Amino acid sequence: MGITNKNITRKRFFKWAGVATLIPLAKIWHDSVESKQAFSNQERELTISRDLPDGVHFFEGIILIKLNDKLNLFSAKCTHLGCRIDKMENEQLVCPCHGSRYNFNGEPIIGPAAKPLVKLDFQTEKKDGNLLIHFKI
Repeated sequence: MGITNKNITRKRFFKWAGVATLIPLAKIWHDSVESKQAFSNQERELTISRDLPDGVHFFEGIILIKLNDKLNLFSAKCTHLGCRIDKMENEQLVCPCHGSRYNFNGEPIIGPAAKPLVKLDFQTEKKDGNLLIHFKI
């Protein structure tokens, strides 16, 4: 009868420890991706006054641009690193983090952002003399 060595080597220990660590990390990553996808397909609505003046308006993560009764809706997330755009200077939308600037069509004018803002599709309906805007973010 042979004697087997049941001692674990250092190399084998770290190999199994690494595998054991990857399993929960993979689960955490999967759950965060799934959560982000669920959030990104979230239906939202916004009620605005019918007599909202022309110009740029910032509402909870979106930018609403109204010019001559035409509405455009953009995500307020800068396409550079995702900072929230919440101000306008010299007829440009300005990212407070790294200075990217966009025109009213959502196109980048000054970097570091290279991609345009995400334009949101929406539907409007009249409700109590106001506009109810349905959109996905």
